[in-house]
Amino acid sequence: MLGLSTVGQRAAAALAYVLPTPLCGQDVWACAQTGSGKTAALALPPVERCVAADPEAALKVLVLVLVPTRELAAQIGAACVAYAQFAPQLMKIVTAFGGVSMNPQMMALRGGADILVATSGRLLDLVEHHAVQLGRVSTLVPYAFLSVTLALLLRLSITPLENCFLAPE
Repeated sequence: MLGLSTVGQRAAAALAYVLPTPLCGQDVWACAQTGSGKTAALALPPVERCVAADPEAALKVLVLVLVPTRELAAQIGAACVAYAQFAPQLMKIVTAFGGVSMNPQMMALRGGADILVATSGRLLDLVEHHAVQLGRVSTLVPYAFLSVTLALLLRLSITPLENCFLAPE
């Protein structure tokens, strides 16, 4: 169904989604009403990637979802948690954004995370405080302006990733 794994199919069915998602690695430009599943387009692919990930990759961030606002970070983080409940293994999902104390976010990142949903400013803070290691990020989902994403990647000295889903600006 929809090119999803069993985990993705169960999550999509539980939320009554019946339209395909961008799991095939193609760019998607979407405009739809509230409640139609746009967040699923950003949250299901990272969960799918983590389900298929090598268990040896634990203790690092596997999927980085980069978002422009804390509201969107909270929304996508919550969606990832909801979809991950259908995974056979426990997934660690951390949401990080500014405007709140960084200490709880740093504590949540101890031991790594399967999925980190973060705003660019807070991601820089976490990297500068050595709270997150991005060396094992296998998938980047940048839901931010491309120029901001590229500048951030350059600042963090991250080379282009093989699995990078670009959200529209």
